[in-house]
Amino acid sequence: MLDSLKRSNKNHTGFLSIELALVLIISAIIAFAVVQQQARSAKSSVAKIQADQLNQVGNALNSYTDLYRRGLSAPGDLRVDLNNDGITDVTIPENPVSGNEGSKLTPTMQNLIDVGLLPASFVNRPAASNGQFITRLSVLPANCSVAADNCRIEGYITLSQAVTIGAQDPTAGEFDNDIAGDMLSFMGGNGFVTLQADTPAVSAGGNFTVALDIDGDRVTDSTTPAGLPGVRVGALASRYDVRNPIADVDFCRGNRTLNWVQSGVACTTIIFNDTPVGYRFVAVDADTGGGAGAGGSAFIRCVYNPNANPPAQLSILSSCCQNGNQACTPPAVP
Repeated sequence: MLDSLKRSNKNHTGFLSIELALVLIISAIIAFAVVQQQARSAKSSVAKIQADQLNQVGNALNSYTDLYRRGLSAPGDLRVDLNNDGITDVTIPENPVSGNEGSKLTPTMQNLIDVGLLPASFVNRPAASNGQFITRLSVLPANCSVAADNCRIEGYITLSQAVTIGAQDPTAGEFDNDIAGDMLSFMGGNGFVTLQADTPAVSAGGNFTVALDIDGDRVTDSTTPAGLPGVRVGALASRYDVRNPIADVDFCRGNRTLNWVQSGVACTTIIFNDTPVGYRFVAVDADTGGGAGAGGSAFIRCVYNPNANPPAQLSILSSCCQNGNQACTPPAVP
């Protein structure tokens, strides 16, 4: 009987060893799967941050093309009047001072900060790439006329280097497929990525392609790395509030006098810049020194009304006007 018990204990110990080994193997598999899932989740988070960055710059660049379309279409430097007082606050040259970045058709992140379209805290450091954000704009169609005012601005924001996380070597054509794929879903209908080297970038739905100019010489590059993401901007991008730019329809023309009256006192100012439909801004009466004469300000919006003639008109949302402009600026914002 003792021998039988010993044999039973040996068999039981053997079963325990096998069961323990199986438990350890299963635990290892589960742990590996959890680590993989966590790593994949971390990549997805980075892709979301990178997509948000590109969309933020894309929105700024869209506003840039809206506000300064005529200045971008015409020859010469772009001169921006931030205060609508007839004085140039920011000049972006027609041609870069050095290199290929920083012209009015290749504005840098600092240019967009200077004109108030990106926050001063924005850093030109992509979350998923060792490159930088670069912008490319073109005046189209090729035979458009500044005098006829029928030009539009098209372009994109992209990165100077591919998205890489870990050991990928972009010089060897490597990039992070997971991040690039996730970014396409996060960037929306205007997002794109180069899936293969030396080929145009393609959108998630395949409904458009973008031939990239990374070196900024205004010629499509014959060689481009895979894994470059970006966002299309301009009049042809899928933007619900923008049609083809038509004067007095899509924007209120600049160089116009605006008058408003309050308590029998009249204020006057000149709106120097074109204003896209939907944009709002504060205009200040020319007499802002607090001396004799009227002074004040108005909160204005460019409104599209198909029943009006012309359809795009400047509308005063709130205003104030008084002798001496003592306590009148700015007006209440609705």
